[in-house]
Amino acid sequence: MAIKKTGGGWQVDIQPAGRGGKRFRKTVTTRRDAQQWETWVKAQVQQAADWQPDKKDARRLRELIDLWYRYHGINLKSHKDTYSRLCAMAEAMGNPLASTFGSQRFAEYRERRLSGGVSANTLNREHSYLKAVFGELKRLGYWKSDNPLTSIRRYRIQEKELSYLTTPQIEHLFEELQKSKNADVLLATKIALATGARWSEAQFLRREQLQGEAVTFTNTKAGKNRTVPIASRLAEELRAHKESGRLFGPCYGAFREAMQRTKIELPEGQMAHVLRHTFASHFIMNGGNILTLQRILGHYSITVTMRYAHLAPDHLEEAKKMNPLAVLTLS
Repeated sequence: MAIKKTGGGWQVDIQPAGRGGKRFRKTVTTRRDAQQWETWVKAQVQQAADWQPDKKDARRLRELIDLWYRYHGINLKSHKDTYSRLCAMAEAMGNPLASTFGSQRFAEYRERRLSGGVSANTLNREHSYLKAVFGELKRLGYWKSDNPLTSIRRYRIQEKELSYLTTPQIEHLFEELQKSKNADVLLATKIALATGARWSEAQFLRREQLQGEAVTFTNTKAGKNRTVPIASRLAEELRAHKESGRLFGPCYGAFREAMQRTKIELPEGQMAHVLRHTFASHFIMNGGNILTLQRILGHYSITVTMRYAHLAPDHLEEAKKMNPLAVLTLS
């Protein structure tokens, strides 16, 4: 009964939002006061959101991914690949209710994937993708709760030594490239070595991106254009190679075959980036500035560029002079 007589007066005991909703109780002197208070509470629940209990979120993980894609993800450069990865993750986790999804469920999914041979690096990327979905939806107002993946840590990855080509190895590579039937591969390789460009950036270069003695890369991973000066001789080669449009056709296969013929051994997975690493490594070894290198490579964070800092001629040179043994010897 909503209103009943008690020893202390008239008690109101109601749940205006129904079962599971907030309960309101109050004891007043008269029945009339009780009825008025009951009417007032019901009106507040109807009109003011603060008086209503939160509705249960019935959306599933895939629905949130679709929302993210519609309002944000579709604008990303690699939106199709990212969206398909996120959908595959949701399916592999059983497309759970978003309200019940949390770090434990993702940790179990991640452990299964790791046991199945998926690399920790790949799992860290998946973690970042899904965490970003909740973060962006929260900013857009489509997700009210905390980010469920905030508390889970990424796997610690052992940093790999970046391999680069020595000057004799570059000369050997050029000899093999000159034997190739592909008319574009040698010049595309020169561009990558001269500018630190990714292979895709060099291969898709257009004649219009060459202005004077500088190349402007527009199809970058970061989505920002960057301009890198080149030697006048190389600029002349590019101008003579083609008058307009794309400078090069597909030539990565020819580059890979030439590398294989050199018998130069590279760490797994570094074939595509070896020219970029070679540019950066030689730039630092020849006394180049680390901040300048960051701008040339287009790195968002100096932390990524610092991978090459140890190649600087004076890197940690103080270690020879400041260690206790050196001091002891001098004394």
